[in-house]
Amino acid sequence: MDAEWFGLKLVVRSLFAITVIAMMISMVHAQPPTLLWSDPTVETVDIKLSRDGNYVVVASFQIGDGFGGQVRFYSRSSGTPLWTWSSGTFFSVAISEHGDYVAASGLVDGTRVVVYWKNARAPTVTPRPPDWTSNNLFGVIERRNLALSDDGNFMVACGTGSNVYYWAGMNGRSDSEKSATWSWGARGAVLAVDISGDGDYVAAGTSAPSVAYWKNARSLGPGNVNPNWESTSPDHAVIDVAVSDDGDYVAAASGPLVDLSVHYWAGAKSLAGDPPNTWYYGADVPFTSVDMSCDGDSVIAGAGVLLTLAEAGAGVAVAAAPANGPISGSVYFWGGAQSLTGTPSPTWVYPTDHPIWDVAINDAGTYMAAVDASIPDTVYFFNRQGNLLWQDITIGGDKLSISCDGGTLAVGTPTFRTAYLFDTGYSSPCCGAGPVGGVVSTPSGALVTIAPYLALAVIAGAAAVIVVFATRRRA
Repeated sequence: MDAEWFGLKLVVRSLFAITVIAMMISMVHAQPPTLLWSDPTVETVDIKLSRDGNYVVVASFQIGDGFGGQVRFYSRSSGTPLWTWSSGTFFSVAISEHGDYVAASGLVDGTRVVVYWKNARAPTVTPRPPDWTSNNLFGVIERRNLALSDDGNFMVACGTGSNVYYWAGMNGRSDSEKSATWSWGARGAVLAVDISGDGDYVAAGTSAPSVAYWKNARSLGPGNVNPNWESTSPDHAVIDVAVSDDGDYVAAASGPLVDLSVHYWAGAKSLAGDPPNTWYYGADVPFTSVDMSCDGDSVIAGAGVLLTLAEAGAGVAVAAAPANGPISGSVYFWGGAQSLTGTPSPTWVYPTDHPIWDVAINDAGTYMAAVDASIPDTVYFFNRQGNLLWQDITIGGDKLSISCDGGTLAVGTPTFRTAYLFDTGYSSPCCGAGPVGGVVSTPSGALVTIAPYLALAVIAGAAAVIVVFATRRRA
């Protein structure tokens, strides 16, 4: 029997050792995010992260105390660019899913153009000139005015006045093939544009105000192509738009001055003419930005507004805030957006002390970030329940880009001339890599996620062993 007791002690000690290890792993996650790198020499006008989180491209208006902008291309592992290109002033950038293709817009040699790089990840020398340059677009293509499909083969741009430009077959274009595959002239200025991952769906926001939508975009053209529909539901200029991966859901934010709102269209592929929005929210809320999950079922928006918590809306779950009373900004989130109608209250609202500059959400809609307009700015990181997982007030930032799994976050600012890259500590599967929509939502590393439950299971197992053994001894 002594041998049995020795064996029991050995089993129990082993179980509790595993428990301690599991709890230690769990506690590691309760730390701030990891700053992977920062580049303090770059005045960041725009910053984009590849969907896989492994590459970053930055548009810079100015480098350090000098003059002249750059396009700067980084890997996740270092704040020293893999390559740069300096030949003008740059306003926006875009990057393909795995970082193979990069686009930028700017004033190059006195001409307002879009430039494009192929095989951007390949070993190269710096400075690295682009492989392709568009014809003169006669206008500034700013942040939110340029987008690439996941494979980098399709590109859309706006912001040059009343025009939307779409280029197909970018991967195989020579530098002599400059003209857009198709274009469209809006009734007002085009202020924002987005493209689906496969490049087949495009949404644009205008000052008319309206939201325009194209399906089968890859096969359209040549020449002028009118949208499949143009909704005049927004009451004021649309400054940001987002389209789901399947092209069936569109969200738009109108702002950022007065009497503004977030609008949402479901079943976008089947709409025509001037369709009304499926739902909207936020009269008198000056929204600044909007983003959605890959399936369109989760929507996040940023705003800058003065209101009290009581005014946040009946039935709205208001997350913990720095203080009650007047505030100047908020983050809004709608879950289950596909099935909403009318004027639904947000699932939750997170008030902030300063207006929100930008928002970003991962594919699954499980993790999202926002950055405010304080000095220095604060970056907030939430889960879909509205819990603030962490915030960082040590940096300045006014623009965000998040990886598809939510595990990597890029932050850019012109104020402190710095680009930042964070490991957020949390991740969920990307579209096409497993369940989305909140079914799977884990901190980075599966073991970290299950550690507390593993610990409890181990304790329960140890207790069961002891009970069984004691029962046997009494028998």
